[in-house]
Amino acid sequence: MGKWVVGDCGKMPSEKNCKLVMAAPEDQREDLLDASVAHAVKHHGHQDTPELRGEINKMLETIE
Repeated sequence: MGKWVVGDCGKMPSEKNCKLVMAAPEDQREDLLDASVAHAVKHHGHQDTPELRGEINKMLETIE
């Protein structure tokens, strides 16, 4: 099956107490990052900035 990358919105500070979890194969990390940023912008009111992308990228976890 290979490695997967997982983004767990519940690990980010949020007033909405969001528990959305998204996953993608490891070779689609950028796609998951884009989807995670889009979620943060649309549902949490963030702006798409290099800082936000960096924060989200750091929280993405690789699992086997």
